[in-house]
Amino acid sequence: MKPLAIVALAAILAAGTGALAADAPAKPMKMDEPMHGEMKKKSMKKGDVKKAAEKKDRELKPMIEKEAAGPAKK
Repeated sequence: MKPLAIVALAAILAAGTGALAADAPAKPMKMDEPMHGEMKKKSMKKGDVKKAAEKKDRELKPMIEKEAAGPAKK
């Protein structure tokens, strides 16, 4: 087989398997499960992180909107 044909076949197969994986629905995150990974703390749950992120988003929303509007005209 020619090297170009091998590369083309590999690209087609990789794209096909990626498309199938993207169509699979993800399971919803269970908020009462403990956190895992390097940044976890004792008794920290996944829902706690989501709540903290939403709170931070609410606090920063006015600044984000102000920056998105552009610089103030003189």
